[in-house]
Amino acid sequence: MTPDQTMLIKKSFDAMWPAHRSIADLFYQRLFELEPRARALFPSDMERQRLKLMDMIAALVGALDQQEMFQSLIEHSGRLHAGFGVQPSQYVAFGEALIWALERQFGTAFTTELKEAWRALYATVQAQMLRGANNRH
Repeated sequence: MTPDQTMLIKKSFDAMWPAHRSIADLFYQRLFELEPRARALFPSDMERQRLKLMDMIAALVGALDQQEMFQSLIEHSGRLHAGFGVQPSQYVAFGEALIWALERQFGTAFTTELKEAWRALYATVQAQMLRGANNRH
């Protein structure tokens, strides 16, 4: 990720936080459409899960300038998710659902540059989570 992309993500995250519940709702709706088998990995009451999702995104955005912490958070999360039974293919659906939810929430404010910044962030997260999942033993 470039420094400009990091700045864009941080600014957009500040703007999205007031709508974090709506973004989480959109995200999970889309995730379960794209990857119906993933629904079984989650509790029936999704309220706590929505908070966990947004707290994790907040932690990652907050650690963007602290590479060791950023990598540690992601690798730990990858190990946890592997233990929950998350399959590598489900990471693709997760990324698509996240971008879709952000597009719906931000509308025209979700510019091409902002979209690419979030895609770059997610590509980094996905690669490191898969590495963490592979190193869970």
